[in-house]
Amino acid sequence: MKKFLLGAAALMVAGVPALAADIPVYKAPPVVAPVVFSWTGWYVGANGGYSWGRGSTDLTESSITTTTATITTLAGTPIATATQVGTPVAFVGSDRAKINGWLGGLQTGYNWQVDRWVWGIEADLQITGERGGTSFCFPLSSLCGAGTTALGTASYSLPWFGTFRGRAGIAFDRILLYATGGLAVGRLNADYTDAIAAGFVTPAAAATGSGGVTRAGWVIGAGVEGAVTNNWTVKVEYLHVDLGSTGASVTGVTTGSLSVPIGDFRTTIAQTTTFNSLFGTRFTDDIIRVGLNYRFAWAPAAVVTKY
Repeated sequence: MKKFLLGAAALMVAGVPALAADIPVYKAPPVVAPVVFSWTGWYVGANGGYSWGRGSTDLTESSITTTTATITTLAGTPIATATQVGTPVAFVGSDRAKINGWLGGLQTGYNWQVDRWVWGIEADLQITGERGGTSFCFPLSSLCGAGTTALGTASYSLPWFGTFRGRAGIAFDRILLYATGGLAVGRLNADYTDAIAAGFVTPAAAATGSGGVTRAGWVIGAGVEGAVTNNWTVKVEYLHVDLGSTGASVTGVTTGSLSVPIGDFRTTIAQTTTFNSLFGTRFTDDIIRVGLNYRFAWAPAAVVTKY
């Protein structure tokens, strides 16, 4: 009996390796790391929005009126003439005009992403419909119209501008918050008109001048951009643009006369007013726009970790 039990035990022990070899071994599947969106790469796009421009204009004006009185007979024979040069008169005024309008344009740029930080450069060119103007009337306490002694007007337009900016922001996967700032260049057209009306002298022809100039200034702003797909992104952006100052000097002459018959004589009074006006305008612009970008970059491949 003992021999039988010992033999059975020996057979069982010998069969254990064979049974172990037949048991399947489970292997865990490879771990796939999640794909992290990257903002790195070139992009191009278009934008549109609205701008609230302001033209702050100062006007300094000086004038002098010369009065000549001539007495003649009714037939026109001169009898006496007298001339008086008046005291120079100075006017100073200022006003802030709204220069609002729609705008649209194109942009291109490049982003570098390091960890969650995104750095980049961007350039854009905008076409605008910004227009505006203002009027100056003297004395300054009077409304424009009857009784004013001088009238000056200024009209403005900003047909185009462009910017070249740096961008710095922080990414929350497919959402990018950023600040931006740099160089701004634009064409500011400023047309000025001035005329003097002193006493009974009415401005027969207004004098005009132009302060149109292409100027370089600065721009700052901020925005938020979101990736709709791996290649398409949309953004909302605010920019403040300062293009500095422009201006013009306007010089003109107005004349008028008044003839009054008195008995057998006629008295004619003629007035000539010479004036010089100096306009100076500082232009700033506040812009809100929406943009659409196409990125020339693909999402990185998934990283597979093997165990």
